[in-house]
Amino acid sequence: MTKSFLLNMENLKLMPDTVLKPSFDRDKIKTSILHIGVSNFHRSHQAYYSHELIEKFNELNYGICGVDLLDSDRKIYNILKDQDGLYTLYIKEPNGAHRAKIIGSVVEYFFGPENPLAVIERMASPDIEIISLTIAEDGYHLNEITGVFDINHPAVSEEIKNPFNPKTVFGYLTQAFKLRKLRNLPGCTILSCDNIKSNGDTMKHSLLEYVSKTAPDLLDWISENTTFPNTMVDRITTITDFDDVEELKQNFQIEDQWPVVCEPFADWVIEDKFLFKKPNWEKVGVQFTRDIEPYEKMKLRLLNAGHTILGILGTLHGYKTVHEAAIDEDFIIFLKSFMNEEVQPTLNESNATHVKNYKKLLVARFQNPHINDRLSRICQENSAKIPLFILPTINDQLQKDKNIKRAAFIIAAWCKYNDGVNDFNVSYNITDSISGTLIRNATLSHQNPIKFLEIKSVFGDLSSHKIFTDSYEASLSLLRKHDVKTCIKEMNANLINS
Repeated sequence: MTKSFLLNMENLKLMPDTVLKPSFDRDKIKTSILHIGVSNFHRSHQAYYSHELIEKFNELNYGICGVDLLDSDRKIYNILKDQDGLYTLYIKEPNGAHRAKIIGSVVEYFFGPENPLAVIERMASPDIEIISLTIAEDGYHLNEITGVFDINHPAVSEEIKNPFNPKTVFGYLTQAFKLRKLRNLPGCTILSCDNIKSNGDTMKHSLLEYVSKTAPDLLDWISENTTFPNTMVDRITTITDFDDVEELKQNFQIEDQWPVVCEPFADWVIEDKFLFKKPNWEKVGVQFTRDIEPYEKMKLRLLNAGHTILGILGTLHGYKTVHEAAIDEDFIIFLKSFMNEEVQPTLNESNATHVKNYKKLLVARFQNPHINDRLSRICQENSAKIPLFILPTINDQLQKDKNIKRAAFIIAAWCKYNDGVNDFNVSYNITDSISGTLIRNATLSHQNPIKFLEIKSVFGDLSSHKIFTDSYEASLSLLRKHDVKTCIKEMNANLINS
């Protein structure tokens, strides 16, 4: 039996040459980035880019201090502490030529629930020039209907009563900035790294709203001493499972308690709006731009929407992974036509060549047979994803009196998805913060199809657009009578011949 080695600094030198190991001295790295939310995605993306900058160009000033703020993050915190902040990035190529790369850019780690004051002090340190975040939709605490920061959210209300034991990123930032102001220290760049639309602007508006209610005398200081660049982040990163852990042990002799599995593709576009000198990430493929919107729209409306579409349609047909759905010719014909006929017209024409190449590559990325991306993960919190990924395309097309038939079919399929049973009468879980509302309105839609569209927090006033509702009702009627595969075939044939 092949001997394997626990992942830590002491054992790095014992691992085989097939493992890509850090060649730099981690003790010499200066920590200037504090990152909140050490998720799988952060570890496959931003921490990877920082590692590459250190590894390839010996730029030692951009080490990362990881911070997690949720009780549920204790497991990853304990694992990374055990592993000296090291973890394996398991990069799975479509041809099976996988790579195991040990990432060494996370050199400090704090756990908020264990010691919130220590986290606040580290955030307030003048060494920290960038506070970055991967907190996803839930971490922004946005109102479901208005989309703006919800000052009455229970977590927010609780920490307002006890500000030195914060629960949200806004509470931690406020206390850290109070210390910076008190000590006459400079501010920092707040860098959001997730799929929220206009993530930097959203974070800025949310933080200022929070501060206006909790520490209004800090508002001017924040306005003068912080910046909030918008970003577009892109890398398919899956949930790590037991098989991945075992593969690394057998094939690379690495015992990593929580490796990260991802595709080889990675992309990162950042609005060039830093308070201090920015990391030279452009050396390792990051693009800095003055206008993030074209890149953001392209990614959200193509990749994220594509994932959501394959998740809904694939689940109805009984598939379990993105790969299964993506190699289904009928589903891919539908997805390509949606991207070409309904999404493409809503994107920036000056970016047309880039969009064309992105679409072509996207299908190949979805079809990577080694990325075991579960449709159950893709479909989690669809009530937050669909307003970000699909509804903007619908609204833009409606404003121009353009085609929305495929998008209407997708929404109808999501309504059917919330029946909770696939076309083979096998049930599945609906994981969503408003699952009760979704299930109830999907049930009511059997008698009145428009009931599903009357969920204002998701659809706004979409139910009042007759052009859309006509297409939606026709699609839902079709889906209630036939399996999704039959409907897709008919949809593809009708739209191609029309």
